[in-house]
Amino acid sequence: MRTLTLLLIALAVAGNAVAQRRARIGPTVSTISIDDGSGSSHSFTSFGGTFAFLSGDDGEIGAAVSRYSDLSNNSCVRNMTFFGVESNYYPVGPKGIAPFASTAIGLARVTDQDIGFLGICTAAQPSSEIGFGFGLGVRLNLGTQAAALVEGRFFQVPNSEIHALEGRASVSLAFGSPRQTQLLAGTLGPAVGFLVPLSGPLEARSPTLGVRFRRDTKKTGSLGLQIDYVPLRVTAGCTSGCQPYAILFAPAYEPSLHPAWGRLYFDLGFLLAGFPRLGDDRGVAQGAHGGLGADIGHGHFPMWNLNARVLWLQRSTSTDRNAFLLQIGASVSPGIESR
Repeated sequence: MRTLTLLLIALAVAGNAVAQRRARIGPTVSTISIDDGSGSSHSFTSFGGTFAFLSGDDGEIGAAVSRYSDLSNNSCVRNMTFFGVESNYYPVGPKGIAPFASTAIGLARVTDQDIGFLGICTAAQPSSEIGFGFGLGVRLNLGTQAAALVEGRFFQVPNSEIHALEGRASVSLAFGSPRQTQLLAGTLGPAVGFLVPLSGPLEARSPTLGVRFRRDTKKTGSLGLQIDYVPLRVTAGCTSGCQPYAILFAPAYEPSLHPAWGRLYFDLGFLLAGFPRLGDDRGVAQGAHGGLGADIGHGHFPMWNLNARVLWLQRSTSTDRNAFLLQIGASVSPGIESR
């Protein structure tokens, strides 16, 4: 399943890589927080750079390199260099103050020493691993020739001790002209939902709270993205960490019908979940989601969204490895004029 997740992320990252024109380049600085396995978290700083192409008013794709020169919480050596392909999706466009969802996948070159016998560090063995991350950010355009980006993301190198939360910031110079895309108007608004357990030992402790993005295309479908904060409870076979909370990241394609009262659609997409709490399962879980929804009051404010979808989530623990839940939700946002 981990391989499938990486392939899905790679496809999402590569989706905007055609006919790029406008570009930006600039330095990046970040603060990364890593669990030491004993209930404490340690923060470290990294530096790097990004070169990205803006594909139009929907997103950008680029190459980034980051150097984490010291990630160790003891006298042993731990460092990493990450070479990644990164994609930012702008659900309502990249102008002004623009929110975006980010995904990244790439090669992590990790050097990690362990504490061995008598407290002596083992020999440093550099290794090459796949690393990936996802998160949310805000882009602020500084005129037409510069942009500042601030982002928070989950970052993970599965075959290492690096399961982290990371805050990133960058300032870039922009040049070139954007191209027209197949996307039309977009909107966003707050969302609330309820989770009903279907199978597996996971249930919700309270309603979900989040934000829903929607962007129409020139075809019959739309692009959707919902991000939820979800307090969870493990109901069986759990001795510690039995009340985790997760950030669900659920992009989807939405084939649509457009009756007079609004829009009826089916959505299908992959599901990523970040678990930020300290512990063995801190990091990223994966799965998929699909369901039905309706937008009522298509060209008016407020536009109401009602939806129901099945979530499949696979975690790395043995007690609740697979869980199926039904999410019933609603959101409100500014309307989009009918086509």
